[in-house]
Amino acid sequence: TIEILEEKNMTVDEDGFQAAMKEQREKARAARKTTNYMGADVTVYQSIPAEITTAFVGYDRLVHDSEITVLTTESEIVEALTDGQHGTILVKETPFYGTMGGQTGDTGVITGAGGSFVVEDTIHLQGGKVGHVGYMASGMLTAGETVTLKVSESARRSTEKNHSATHLLQKALRMVLGEHVEQAGSLVTPDRLRFDFTHFSAMTAEELKKVEELVNQEIQAGLDVVTQEMSLDEAKKTGAMALFGEKYGEKVRVVKMGDFSTELCGGTHVGNTGTIHAFKIVSEAGIAAGVRRIEALTGEGLMAYYHKTEEELHEAAHAAKTTPADLKSKIEAMMAEIKALQAENDKLKSKLAKESLGDVMNQVKEIHGVKVLAAKVSDADMNGLRSLGDQLKEKLGEGVVVLASVAGGKVSLLTMVTEEAQKAGAHAGNLVKGMAALVGGGGGGRPNMAQAGGKNPDKVPEALKAAADILADQIK
Repeated sequence: TIEILEEKNMTVDEDGFQAAMKEQREKARAARKTTNYMGADVTVYQSIPAEITTAFVGYDRLVHDSEITVLTTESEIVEALTDGQHGTILVKETPFYGTMGGQTGDTGVITGAGGSFVVEDTIHLQGGKVGHVGYMASGMLTAGETVTLKVSESARRSTEKNHSATHLLQKALRMVLGEHVEQAGSLVTPDRLRFDFTHFSAMTAEELKKVEELVNQEIQAGLDVVTQEMSLDEAKKTGAMALFGEKYGEKVRVVKMGDFSTELCGGTHVGNTGTIHAFKIVSEAGIAAGVRRIEALTGEGLMAYYHKTEEELHEAAHAAKTTPADLKSKIEAMMAEIKALQAENDKLKSKLAKESLGDVMNQVKEIHGVKVLAAKVSDADMNGLRSLGDQLKEKLGEGVVVLASVAGGKVSLLTMVTEEAQKAGAHAGNLVKGMAALVGGGGGGRPNMAQAGGKNPDKVPEALKAAADILADQIK
């Protein structure tokens, strides 16, 4: 990374990097000492009696009445939560799905006779407990009272679309890329889905298109999504895949989407793939050696994506003073014009640099029989230096050209070494590296040409003078 940055005239603060890394390690070690749920120390949950458990009843309902068994603030178990307090509610039975298997927890509202609690997250706690984490929006709720738990239907339905689409995606990837594809992680939220999988290379545009087409075909086919509960041995006989890497008990849920997909999964799903509406891959990238990541959208999230894209297209067309239909041709014309103007600009810069330099051939020196020309150019960028360097090298014949310029408070250095000068020992990369150190920068390059940058313009004369000494050591 440092070498690449040097080629772009950028420096690296290695000491600062190491200091930041040390600080981060200390923070990570400190964070591992205590586990937190929404700011509440884990000991709050550990103090809940072991016999208290929560049954999930939310596969077929989003509203359910149940009794509050435990209330906690962020620091202790309490008998009541009042207006404005943050905390966690546990009940005997809940329709709220707790974060598990890649699917994020439900949100919603818990209401009682005298208060309302906003559920911001639903989490699984040790010992078969489910915690509803959030805050009191109004009034008061007390332990032992019966409350109504209402899951946010829009968020749950959007999450289900993304979750079911993940099953279709897994199968489509195996069909297109091969049976070696296995899940390496997932995230399903109301807004999007993320799927990590094992694969040895980046997917091509054709492969992504094929996967997307396969998933959308099964969505349009309107496959019934059938969920059955059975023993783990029975599930294995169906050929069901462990999509989300859960720890399975004796009884498992098998989610079957027509004849296309059969997976072991404890999450919630649509009743028919047609409910998903459509599927769109928005990104594919590597996240680790042999692991790729796809992010995709469905349903309302996909429509929002299309609306945003359409809005951006119209804004771009307006900025280019054209219509969306003519935007491509307008951009092509603008790029051609920019290219022509850039070429003309570079030509003028080169001319100005040459004029500002004047006739410098009388400054040519010889070091151990090798001709060397070292000069300062006024206000030239690296492109200008390269153009000027080529011209001076041609005039010089055989030898070494060293140029330095200051523009915008930054130093640019260029060295060029001909073939015969290289044979004598001159090396452009090593030469510019030694000079760059004097102007507070870094750089390098090939034996025949190299460039560097710096941030200390006052040291340019010293660097040009040092070039002769560095070359003398190289050539001797």
